[in-house]
Formats: sequence, structure tokens, C-alpha cells
Amino acid sequence: MTSRDTITGPHRAATPSSNGDRADAPSHRAPLGRLGAGLADGLDPDLSWDQHAQCRTHDPALFFGPNRFEPKRERLAREAEAKAVCATCPCMMACREYALASGELYGVWGGLGETDRRELIAQRGSVATAV
Repeated sequence: MTSRDTITGPHRAATPSSNGDRADAPSHRAPLGRLGAGLADGLDPDLSWDQHAQCRTHDPALFFGPNRFEPKRERLAREAEAKAVCATCPCMMACREYALASGELYGVWGGLGETDRRELIAQRGSVATAV
């Protein structure tokens, strides 16, 4: 099994528990107060950002793609749809920073696809080395 086969984080399909919270919610996420850049007002600061994420209500395959070859045209259309979900999410910047800080290799996180994140990391690296 590869890391791509294991979907973690807010992209997992929601599984309600008896108290209404997602039973599989990860405990390693930072509270909103620590990753709160770009969050909408009115979110509960005691919950981790992924508890508020819009992607929780969508199929994880939208953000990670199928477990088979995906033609480029299909991938670009799927990623555009996933990025549109991210654009409406109050946690987009927190999600993006999480993905960049943790080195997420696969999927759409915070409105950035795999290639987008690699390019941003390369830009940040070249800026850091130029300073």
C-alpha cells in the first residue's frame, strides 16, 4: 500500500459518530487558532480546521483521483472541480499551509494540486536561497 492509497485528513468520507463528530477525525491537526490564516469568522476555535472543511461532504476521489490511470484531460477537469470546492472553503489557507508544511504529495489541498504545490515549494526555496 502506498501513501496515495491511504487517504487521511478532511478528505476522508465523513463517518458520523454518536455525538455527531466524525469518528475518524485525526487528532494531529492544529486548532484553528494555530492555523487560522484566512479562516471565515464564526468558526469554533476549539475545533481543528479540518472539522470545518468543505471537502468533508465530497467524495475523496474528487481530491485524490481514481486508483487507476487518469488521462490528463480528466485529471485537469477533476482538479478544477476540487479547486472550486476549495475556493468556497473557510479553511482553504489553513489546509494549504498544512499540506505545504507536512509535505503532502498527493491530491488537492487548499486549492493547490500536486504540481501547484511543487512549483510553490520550488519558488519558496529559490526565494529563501536568494536572500
